Amino acid sequence: MKKLITAAALSLFVAFTASPAWSCSMVGPNTHIGVVTDVNAGANTFTMMDAETQHPITFVTTPELLKGIRKNQQITVTFQKTGKNLTAKTIQL
Repeated sequence: MKKLITAAALSLFVAFTASPAWSCSMVGPNTHIGVVTDVNAGANTFTMMDAETQHPITFVTTPELLKGIRKNQQITVTFQKTGKNLTAKTIQL
């Protein structure tokens, strides 16, 4: 019985820590987690593949926030909706 409990606890731990990212719904409102697929410095935009939905999402941001963002990086973005655009407010690498 003790081995079963240990195995179950270990399985849960691995499931949560080995996943590429927490799902977006788990990190809070107006937050997405994913991998950067495109950066357009001229337009101050970047696109990421959302970890939960596996759909691309494009954000508008400032040049300052766009610095250091590169293709294939995993990031967490907090945003606000401005008209039809999603405006990135914070970007965590």
